[in-house]
Amino acid sequence: MGQLYEASVSLPKNHLSFFQQLQHLPRLCAELLLEGLPLELVDGDASNIPLKWVSDVLSELHQLVSRKSRISVITVLGVQSTGKSTLLNTMFGVQFAVSSGRCTRGAFMLLIRVSDKVKQNLNCDFLMIIDTEGLKSPELAKLEDSYEHDNELATLVVGLSDITLINIAMENSTEMKDILQIVVHAFLRMKEVGKKPKCMFVHQNVSDVSAHEKNLRDRKLLLEQLNEMTQAAAKMEKKGKNKCFTDVIEYSTETGNMYIPGLWNGTPPMAPVNAGYSEAVYELKKNIVQCLTKRGSSANNVPEFQEWIRSLWSAVKYENFIFSFRNSLVADAYMKLCTEYNKWDWTFRKEMYTWVTNAQTKISNYGKISEHETEDIEKLLSDLKTAACTEVSKGEAKLLQNLTEYFKQTHGHVSLVEKYKEEFMTSAKIAGREMENSILSQLTTTVHMRQGMRELEKIQGNHTQEIQERVLELIEQCRNKNVKMTDAELDREFDNMWNISVTKISHFSPKVIDVQTKVHIHLQEHVARKGSQAHELLNQTDLR
Repeated sequence: MGQLYEASVSLPKNHLSFFQQLQHLPRLCAELLLEGLPLELVDGDASNIPLKWVSDVLSELHQLVSRKSRISVITVLGVQSTGKSTLLNTMFGVQFAVSSGRCTRGAFMLLIRVSDKVKQNLNCDFLMIIDTEGLKSPELAKLEDSYEHDNELATLVVGLSDITLINIAMENSTEMKDILQIVVHAFLRMKEVGKKPKCMFVHQNVSDVSAHEKNLRDRKLLLEQLNEMTQAAAKMEKKGKNKCFTDVIEYSTETGNMYIPGLWNGTPPMAPVNAGYSEAVYELKKNIVQCLTKRGSSANNVPEFQEWIRSLWSAVKYENFIFSFRNSLVADAYMKLCTEYNKWDWTFRKEMYTWVTNAQTKISNYGKISEHETEDIEKLLSDLKTAACTEVSKGEAKLLQNLTEYFKQTHGHVSLVEKYKEEFMTSAKIAGREMENSILSQLTTTVHMRQGMRELEKIQGNHTQEIQERVLELIEQCRNKNVKMTDAELDREFDNMWNISVTKISHFSPKVIDVQTKVHIHLQEHVARKGSQAHELLNQTDLR
């Protein structure tokens, strides 16, 4: 339904009849949502949010519930096949699809109506449950941008939720550490939004009743690592030196972890269901309710949630740098490499600029010092081009040498960005070729300008001499005829003489250059590695 509706909205105005046939779909879907059916929030095949469809459905939902639409959002996030959908089904009595392998694609949201007895305590009218597809899927691991897909999805669902359940198999939480680092880093890069989601770790298949006490040290170590990564990310983004993980995402090592035993007693399909699983899930549910009760502010209503989806999706969509890394450590090492490379590149360009300025000065002074210079200007251009190629080759070789020396270092996590070595080597070679082409073009342009100026000086001299001769001729005529001309007659004679001289000068129109397009292209290249806000502002700005 969503794809049909999105397609109808994008049709031209002369196809309104088709759109009118589908106008009832958002209300129909909102009614189904109230009946307990899930709605696809993120298209699992296209990794996209159909904003128009989702917004219209939520608008109809807001009208159906008579504007009593305060919602609290609970999201489950975790690696594939760790029991995320089963956890939500058991906790809230819903029916998300469950099976082995990758059964959930994208993200689905489902509404649960809150009874009148607890509305006052929970400060909301509905609970919105969001089930997501498993991260680190073997099916997607072979794709080049699998990190990007997982990081975008995690950032989106954590940003939308009030409470995020990080579902983990067994007691090892390091598998989600990399993704959480990227989520925090993305939040730091994106616009300040003023929302602080709560994070809870749910450890599945842990039957030891003393697991919480035994793993206290590991939990503290995980938080310390996340704090270090957050501080590094904040330093990279210039967002303050004392930032820590809990400044961005609310988390407590004491109350933010739950340990749940396995679902089955024995080996399925003949194994009975473990009663301890339901009891542990019930305790988790009570913990979530307590968190919602302790929340000071009231929940957002549906229109506010709509706007939140729109702004967060826009920020995630325009952010194309940080999501491509495995974790913040790699991003930090990459940023350090970029900083060093930019220094070397700037030194190279500054040296070439100084050389070109001197060469252009030499060309501009050609013929001014002595009118009888025997050196041809074309020979001067050829010599300067040869010298330019030599200088550029030296600068490019120095740039490549600096890169080679940098990757030989043993500190600064250089090994984490080893795979980008060829990319930077290629960039250095491309910079050398672009610089060489630019210098040769500037030298040729300067020679043409000098030749044009010499031609202009020659034409100016000829016309000046011609005007002088005409004036002397006019004076001689007046002297021979013994006639004294009035000012009006002198002006008329001068105008005639000037018009005749001007008609002999050839005219040409300069080539029109699209300055706006060139500026836009250069800006796009410049902000290629900047944050999402820079990309968004550039796309919204009309340079014309």
